[in-house]
Amino acid sequence: MSNQKLSKQLGSRVEDAQLVRPGDENALRASADTHGIARKGLWVLALSFGGFLLWAGLAPLDEGVPSAGTVAIDTKRKSVQHLTGGIVQEVLVREGQEVKADQVLMRLDASVSKANFEAVRQRYVGLSAMQSRLQAEQRGLAKIEFRPEVQQAMSDPQIMAQVNNQRQLFESRRQALQADLQGMEEAIGGLKAQRDASQEVLAQRQKQLAILQDELKNMRELVKDGYAPRNRQMEIERQVADVQASLADLSGTALRATRSIAELNQRLLARSSEYRKEVETQLAEVSREVQADAEKFAAQKQDLERIDIRSPAAGHVMGLAVQSVGAVVQPGQKLMDVVPQEQDLLLEAHIAPHLIDKIHAGLLADVRFNAFAHSPQLVVEGKVLSISGDLVTDPQNPQMAHFLARLQLTEAGKKALGTRQLQPGMPAEIVIKTGERSMLKYLLNPLTKRLAGSMKEE
Repeated sequence: MSNQKLSKQLGSRVEDAQLVRPGDENALRASADTHGIARKGLWVLALSFGGFLLWAGLAPLDEGVPSAGTVAIDTKRKSVQHLTGGIVQEVLVREGQEVKADQVLMRLDASVSKANFEAVRQRYVGLSAMQSRLQAEQRGLAKIEFRPEVQQAMSDPQIMAQVNNQRQLFESRRQALQADLQGMEEAIGGLKAQRDASQEVLAQRQKQLAILQDELKNMRELVKDGYAPRNRQMEIERQVADVQASLADLSGTALRATRSIAELNQRLLARSSEYRKEVETQLAEVSREVQADAEKFAAQKQDLERIDIRSPAAGHVMGLAVQSVGAVVQPGQKLMDVVPQEQDLLLEAHIAPHLIDKIHAGLLADVRFNAFAHSPQLVVEGKVLSISGDLVTDPQNPQMAHFLARLQLTEAGKKALGTRQLQPGMPAEIVIKTGERSMLKYLLNPLTKRLAGSMKEE
């Protein structure tokens, strides 16, 4: 059966070949070549697509978060303001001028501040002089030891007048106290002398009384035995009575002197105690006033020093808002900015809120500076230093909230930058590298997200 079928097929092909005309042989041959080329092309496309899929699935590609950024100064520009405001007396700088740290930029009118400062200073120094006088009285010093701020202000005639008043008051009070105490001490001394004299006479009278009493005893025996007249006994008894009366009088005098001495001692102690109590009371009150006025004095001194508005750092003046003499400066008004010099430059990148979970400190980044027209393909390496803890809102566009990432060029990035100079405010395109992923994953990611969202059950 198989041989018959084969012979039939060969016969049919021979017949077909006999039916083909000689002019159609070239067409058949061209058709066969076209089919071969098509098959080869399909194989090439299949192999290319398979190779692409293999590369897309296995080859790693950098994954990153793109963001717009700008070059910024590490410490930012410093705003110059005035706390209380005033009237401009002098403007000492111009827009763009280079200034040094602590250089006077602007000066306000000082008439009101000087008047307030002088009034507070007079009262504060006067109270300090009084405090020094009371402290000298409390310690029992021979002269006042004035505080340093009082000594420094003695060149002022008004302050010197207050100092002299305190010195005179110190001397008069000290002399009055000494006179009172000295008078009482002298009175005590006189009473002690009187008491001592009375006690000495009293001792003599007691001896005399003892002798007379012995004599009276003997005389009574003689009179009893009849050897002496009675009038002699009576005379001795009279002498004894006189001596006893004298003893009583002397004892009373000595006792009164002792009591007077005790009273004077109490008065002396009371006078000293009253004086000290008065001094301590006044000192406590004055010390409180000095402390309160010291704060006012320091505040007024700072207010006077703020008349000269100084530069917070070395740099250049920008945004000079007040340029005319006589202009009124409001409290807290920004007068100008000073852009510091020789400060490290950083990059500030605005990160979209939905990408913040991919960013953290330490990540590397590719930075491209559009300002370098001659090096449009220049890409330098940076590193994330920090990320803001919360969203940052632009006051001019509150809808465009973002996270602020701060980056710094690495040593390799600085080397690649070469001699090119960065300027604050220069724009930059930043891509923060967050890892690696394949091309296939990158291409399929939108589709998988769309499918994941569409297959949610309502």
